[in-house]
Amino acid sequence: MNHKLILASLIAGMLAAPIASAPAHAAALQRTPAQAQTLTAGDVDKIVLDKANPTEITFLNRYSGGQITAVLEIVNDFNKTNPYGINVKLERVDGGYDDLYNKINAGLQGGKVPNIAQAYQNQASFYRGAANAVVDLTPFIQSKKYGLKAAEVADYYPIFLESDKNPQFPGEVLGWPTSRSIAMLYSNLDWLKKLGAKAPPATLKDFEALACKATDSANGKYGYIWRGDASDYAAFVFANGGSIMKADASAYDFNSPAAVEALAMLQRLFKNGCAVQLPSAERNGEQARFAAQNVLFVTASSTGLPYYASTITKAPAKFEWTMSMFPQANPAKPKVNLYGASWSVFAGTPEQELASWLFLKHFTEPKNIAAWAKASNYIAVRKSAAPIAIKDVNANLGKTFPNAAAGYAKLYDMAKYGAVEAPVAGYDPVRKIIQDLVVEVAVKGQGDPKAALDAAVVKANEILKENAPQ
Repeated sequence: MNHKLILASLIAGMLAAPIASAPAHAAALQRTPAQAQTLTAGDVDKIVLDKANPTEITFLNRYSGGQITAVLEIVNDFNKTNPYGINVKLERVDGGYDDLYNKINAGLQGGKVPNIAQAYQNQASFYRGAANAVVDLTPFIQSKKYGLKAAEVADYYPIFLESDKNPQFPGEVLGWPTSRSIAMLYSNLDWLKKLGAKAPPATLKDFEALACKATDSANGKYGYIWRGDASDYAAFVFANGGSIMKADASAYDFNSPAAVEALAMLQRLFKNGCAVQLPSAERNGEQARFAAQNVLFVTASSTGLPYYASTITKAPAKFEWTMSMFPQANPAKPKVNLYGASWSVFAGTPEQELASWLFLKHFTEPKNIAAWAKASNYIAVRKSAAPIAIKDVNANLGKTFPNAAAGYAKLYDMAKYGAVEAPVAGYDPVRKIIQDLVVEVAVKGQGDPKAALDAAVVKANEILKENAPQ
């Protein structure tokens, strides 16, 4: 796939496409891409929004269930109470983040984009590189009239604000954090006790040993289940002291000694029969197998906490379990995979861009972000909201699963050890390369980990170069 041609087609689409006629997408190309980054904080101060001239904006998302209900409640409150005449409309994509990403990319080519959309950091970078499709939020944050005061900025966890920074676009803020989670280890505590362990493994060495000790393949029981997620491999790399990309984003480096050993460990687990692969058709099968006590360990997002609790509640045999930090090569210097899609603002009129920022600002007010954390199971991105979120999770899970509730509370301490995989344009196809590589080398046992990673990094760096800002 020629990723440079994809970028060129997106740019051509942005420049040539007509403005969408539907009000929900009026933001699409009201300003040319070259004009999309010209506002200063002083310019933002001069923008006037009032009810006499309502401003409509669209928020494209993939939320469902209790999450979309919570978002809708906050949207309705904002629409009713904001003094600016802003009306937020929700537009949903039925599917995952890939479906959302594909819809926005198609919209870029057709000149029909939302005003706000969920976007991972690497995706926001791609949209930014594709003819300035998303805007830098810095002028809005710094606006004396509409921005955030120093005390308000300080209320956001620094690591979450840092995770939205991109070395390809120094000094710019291409997304605003609303949701963060951490790659975690889910463990069957009763099973561990039978194996002679008092707690989940703190080190990768102990993790591997316990996974193999627990395995009884003849009876369908395994120490670990591989879900096929590149983020789980990245989490093992981080836990082993490595990284996915160099700090200056000049190159991928998931072929470092630490990364090679992470893949070698996974290969050993499968070679020794201590791990099993989750079939792609088995939706949420890792949760079902964990609840049936057929796997000792599962690695998954911290947002899965209530889903594991619900599945285990329905299981015939109850057992004690918990969620904890990924086992580390050096527990004294932990490193966890911190991820979560932020919300990006797409280029439109100055009024629409300001309206979008004001909604983001409203959504992350402490009371709203605490309610959102409760509904979404994400970490609350503001310090003042954290105690409320922890209290709510404890109320929901504490009596039945005290260890699980305690695990959620610990997320706020773990977050400071967070690392981001690769916040650069073109990371999505690189993730696919990583996922396929783990299956080939670890699950199927074909090839040498170092040689395979070296070859994958060469391909990844080609993609990085093709997608680099022009």
